[in-house]
This record gives sequence, structure tokens and C-alpha cells, in this order.
Amino acid sequence: MNTTELWERLLQAGLVQGAAPEADAGRSPWFVRVMLGVAGWFGALFLLIFVGLGLSFIIKNAGAALVVGVIACGVAAALFRKAPENDFAGQFAFAVSLAGQALIVFGIADTLGSKSVAVVGIVVAVMQAVLFWLLPNYVHRIWAAASGACALAMALADMGLLAITPALALVAFAWVWLKEFDFAKGSLVRAGGYGLALAAVVIAVMHGERSIAWILDQPRTPVGGLIGVWIGAALTGAALLWAVLQLLAREDVPLESAQGKIALIGAIIVAVATLKAPGIGPAAAVLVIGFANGNRILAGLGILALLGYLSHYYYSLQLTLLEKSGVLASTGIALLAAWLLVHRYWPESKEGASHA
Repeated sequence: MNTTELWERLLQAGLVQGAAPEADAGRSPWFVRVMLGVAGWFGALFLLIFVGLGLSFIIKNAGAALVVGVIACGVAAALFRKAPENDFAGQFAFAVSLAGQALIVFGIADTLGSKSVAVVGIVVAVMQAVLFWLLPNYVHRIWAAASGACALAMALADMGLLAITPALALVAFAWVWLKEFDFAKGSLVRAGGYGLALAAVVIAVMHGERSIAWILDQPRTPVGGLIGVWIGAALTGAALLWAVLQLLAREDVPLESAQGKIALIGAIIVAVATLKAPGIGPAAAVLVIGFANGNRILAGLGILALLGYLSHYYYSLQLTLLEKSGVLASTGIALLAAWLLVHRYWPESKEGASHA
């Protein structure tokens, strides 16, 4: 099937409108674009080193760092708009923008003081939201969404609300990807969705006082103590159940059907496991929604997040090797039982299985 025939079939199915898009014959091969991107990074780094050596006083003055950082981000925005399809200019502008953001963060932190981690995190999150809208570059928007969400998570952790960060990351990520086709600016939404997916993966793997301690010198005591930690874990499990219910409703799978019951029971099992291991919720949501949307990138991120978090959780358990072996064996039996139930009550259709 050629491109014209594919477009005609999509038109008949009502999935697209208008004339077929023109083929971009002038696009360079991927390896040429990679080399241009690498060259852009080298050019930007050499320029930044040269400017840094000549203007070293900038990093010693918070006001100067803020001004130069804003100017660098402005230059990056101009380059993005001037040459949106130029890989060299795009990567050069990306590197310049990162340097500008680093200077702005340094200036903000130096002005507010090192003890105001929460305030700095909130300010950085707002800054990244502004850059997300103003700098029209897909990769840069992914970075802005991911770093902004992580900065907000750091602020919440400094305020003693680390326990609720997985739930917030899960809800934000799931809402964006479940409503992906409800927005007019699809590219903008997908960039934000990928950024939130990366943030959810980072928050899932890095969740916990021990993991966050290397970033925060003295992590705050959780609000509400142990009860607050359990509430945060319960919110994460509830957010996972909400995402599964929304996904089933989108795919028109009734809860009374065998498929709906199996999906709901599986979600409840994972939600219960999330009470003890809160990072499982966001990682499982990324995997499930990625598979349901037919998005291999999201599904791959979900698999990596699950492997990363479970590996960290396993080696952090204060158990003997025999007890850990029993946990692994029980987990394997549970997974095999789930596989049998899925194949028994949700068999693949010969005409093509649905991702739901």
C-alpha cells in the first residue's frame, strides 16, 4: 500500500480530513541530521566555554546571571523560530537554552538562599512552563515539561509532601494521554505528555526518602508522619484505578464484561501493591497507557520504570536472601496466574486484537 492509498482508506474511515500532506523530499537522512545535531552541541559548548572564561564574573553575581540567562533563552527562542527545520541550529539553540536556564536557576537560588528549596523549585517549575509555551521546539518542550514537573516534585518533597508526588505525576500523565486527541494542538500536547511521562518515570524510580536524600541535604519529615505516607500511597493506588476506569470507558469496555472485570481486578491488585511500593503505580500507568495507545515509546518507558523501581525496591528491602527469594517466587506465581486469566477470559481475536 502506497501513501495515496493509505490516505484514501483513512479518509473513508473518517480518521483524517482534507488533502494528503506533501512528502518532504528534501529531508536529510537521519545520520546526517545526527551529525548536524552533534556539531551544534559542540559549537554551542565551545562558545559557552569561551564566553564563560571571558565573563567569569557572571557566575559570581546573581543579578548578572539572571540577566545573561534570560538573554540566552531569548537567543535560543529566536534561533528556534528562525530555523525550525535546521538540526544544527536547533541543537545549538537547545544547548544555549540549557546554559541560560542553569544561569537563571543559579541566580534564583543565590538570591533566595540555599534553605529555600521549595520556593526555588516552584519558581523553576513556573519558568519551565513559560519556556514550554514560548520556545517552539519539540525536544525542548519535552525537556521543559519533564524538568518542570521534577522541580515541582522537589518542592513538594522539601515541604514534606513527597508521599503525594507519585499520585500527582500519575494523574497529570494519564489525563494528558487519555485526552490526547481532544486538543487541537496535537504536537504541543504530545510534547508535554512525553515530558510528564519522563517525570513520572523519574519520580517512580527515585521515590523514597533514601533516594531523594542525595538531592536534598535534609529531607523534611512527611506531613502527618507515617499516616501521611500511607495516605500518599493510597492516593497513588486510587489514581491508578481512575486511569484504568477512564481507559476502559474510552475503549467502550463495560465493567460488567469479563474483560472489564479482569482489567479492574488486575488494577486493584496493582493498586494494593502500590500501598507498599508507591513507585509501581506511575510506572504501571505509563506501561498500560502506552500499550493502549499503541505507543511503543511510552510502553518502553513503562517497562524501564518498572524494572528500575522494582530493582531499587528489591535491593532496599531489609530481608534475608531466603525471604527475598520467597518474594520473587510468589511474584512469579502471581504473574503466571494473571497470564492464564488474561488468556482464558480475554483471548486474542483472529481478526486483530484490540489494545484495550
